[in-house]
Amino acid sequence: MEKHPRHRLARAYYLGPRSYFLTICTSQRGKLFTDQRLVELLVNELAQFLSQGFSIYANCFMPDHCLAVAMTDTSDLAKAVRAFKGASAAHARSLGIRNLWQRDYYDHILRSSESFDAAAAYIYENPVRSGLASDAHDWPFSGSFVFDWKKCSSGFTPLLFGSAAPVVVPAALCRSSGAPAV
Repeated sequence: MEKHPRHRLARAYYLGPRSYFLTICTSQRGKLFTDQRLVELLVNELAQFLSQGFSIYANCFMPDHCLAVAMTDTSDLAKAVRAFKGASAAHARSLGIRNLWQRDYYDHILRSSESFDAAAAYIYENPVRSGLASDAHDWPFSGSFVFDWKKCSSGFTPLLFGSAAPVVVPAALCRSSGAPAV
């Protein structure tokens, strides 16, 4: 069996003040996140990140993966992901799901030149790009623990990962409470 190449940076890059764009896939890319009960359970389990010192700026559960922008001043990303995946897998077993997650996950460290709003726009527009919704606001499995994203205008224009178009995410309009807005 061929071993996958290492895609993780040195551990020091995952400690301390950082912001990350995360992709966490379901086991065998099964379409598990079409079940509202499961997604609601997983949104609640995102609190594992909060208990590890992270805030979840944006998240979206697609049928076979979860996307998130997670920010921290002091924490360990690998430990937070393990806590989230472990707690959510344990709770998913109560719904009869035995293998929830792929073993690994993918991360992109957001650099100072990359906007949180652009990363959030990319995440919220994912269901539209995939043909699952005609408007990002119509997708029921997106949210934020930092701002009320449903107050943001439609037509996000993502900048992350190469687009040069402007972002249409009015930060002053969108930011409000610290409560999860799902």
